[in-house]
Amino acid sequence: MKRLLLSTMAFVSAFAIAPAAHAVNFTPNDPEFTVSGDIKNGTVSADFGRAGIKRGAFTDTFNFIIDQAGLASGTLSTSTTRFFSPTDLDILSVFINGFAASKTVVGKAEFFEINNVAIAKGATNQIVVNGLSRGNGSYAGTATFEPTAAVPEAGTWAIMLFGIGGIGSSMRVRRRQAKIAFA
Repeated sequence: MKRLLLSTMAFVSAFAIAPAAHAVNFTPNDPEFTVSGDIKNGTVSADFGRAGIKRGAFTDTFNFIIDQAGLASGTLSTSTTRFFSPTDLDILSVFINGFAASKTVVGKAEFFEINNVAIAKGATNQIVVNGLSRGNGSYAGTATFEPTAAVPEAGTWAIMLFGIGGIGSSMRVRRRQAKIAFA
């Protein structure tokens, strides 16, 4: 019983002295989050990332608002010269508005990619990067946004179809020929 109690206390204390995860929020025009384009009309592109991330787990959140609805795509990458060195950084996950990016590992580099994520007009959208740094890691990412055309509401469609039907039926009316009757 004593051994169980001691091993449980040792296990719990290992987590009690672990450093807290670094959580940082960024907004457009921070040095780590540059945005170009017109957020009210047209396409938008952004660069985001961070260098010199201290040892430990981290979560970086990039918050942004775009005044038009559309679709976004993005990539993120990190690399190192040597595994488990101070510059080695493991990206655990990347999310855009809750949708996970797919991960590819090539050699000593990690790549994340996500396409066609819906961006809500006027709402706070997020890119969330979760990872583990071994002392001086860095990552970089890009994102693009394209507005989508507005879809008419059901009432608008009904009026449009009624109008097209009315025009079609008026063009289909046959003219009657006058009949001559002889007595």
